[in-house]
Formats: sequence, structure tokens, C-alpha cells
Amino acid sequence: MRKPPFSLSRRGVLAGAALAVPTVSGLAAWRWRHGDSRLAVYDQSLGAGRRFAEAGKAQGLPSKPIEGDRVRFMRELLAIKPALVAGVSRPADVLLMAEVALEEGYMLAAELESRGRLCSGAICRPGWNGLGRLGKAAGPNWTEALAAYAADPRALASAAVPATAPARADKGLVLGWVLVAKG
Repeated sequence: MRKPPFSLSRRGVLAGAALAVPTVSGLAAWRWRHGDSRLAVYDQSLGAGRRFAEAGKAQGLPSKPIEGDRVRFMRELLAIKPALVAGVSRPADVLLMAEVALEEGYMLAAELESRGRLCSGAICRPGWNGLGRLGKAAGPNWTEALAAYAADPRALASAAVPATAPARADKGLVLGWVLVAKG
């Protein structure tokens, strides 16, 4: 008799639960170390950036336009030690600001690519793939979905927003991104 490729035993289920408990309890410890503060930053020259800021503001997410020297901007922003920074900008800004964030103890957890009106792709670190799927599922409202997620990261499923087409698409590549404190 051939053994099924996957079978559960009482011992296996208990061992899996023993591994899951530290992971779940680790989330609370991470929040205790890093806090619960979140910020949104956006390129105000982009329609997607303005929609992102408006959606965040509607949910109580503090937002700030990206202005001036990007290095100085990020250092000042990260000086208050937010747990999460979400943004919508052009690729060059993400590249530079993510490098500054890395020096300050942050990592780029997820990056959503938008061409035209749709979230066309996502690059996510392990554990952040749900955010990429959310962006793709939101279609033309990916900026609103990203803002809803940034406002309350615990409610990934409720971050979905009703589909309404934006008035006009930005030209070129626009990125949505999330920086989080390492650790």
C-alpha cells in the first residue's frame, strides 16, 4: 500500500502549533519594539501620489509630500522612528530613499509597480506577498488599497477598496512601496 504524500498525526499537529506560537507572539514583540506609528509619503506631481495621500488622509494616516533633497528628507522623516513608511513615487526616488532607509535600520519590504492605471507587478520580501496580491487585485485603485493597508497593516483583507477608475493615468512607471524597521 502506497503511503499518501501528506498525512497528519496528532503529534505533527502539536509540533506545528508549537512552531506557530512563537511566530504569532513575535509579532507582538516586534510591535512593542518598533511601535505602531505609520507615515505616508508621496510625489505630489503624480496623480497616483495625490490619490494615495487623499486615501490615507481619509483613514487618519499622516502623509507628507516628498520635497527637496531626498537624502535629507528621508533622514528627517526616519528620525522620529516610524514602524512603517509607505509611499508612492517615481523609481529614482524609491532607489535613493530606500538606500538612506537601509542606513537608518529599515528595509524595503514591498514594491508595487504601476504602468498606466493598474498595479502590474510586485516585488515583496518573504512574508509581504499578501501586499503584492492586494495591489494587483485592487486594479486601478492600487494606491487606495496601499493607503488602507498603511493606515492599518493588521487589516490586510479589509484594505480592499471598491473599483472606480481614476480620471487619468500617470505616464511612465510609478511605484508604491513600504519600508519597515528591521528586527
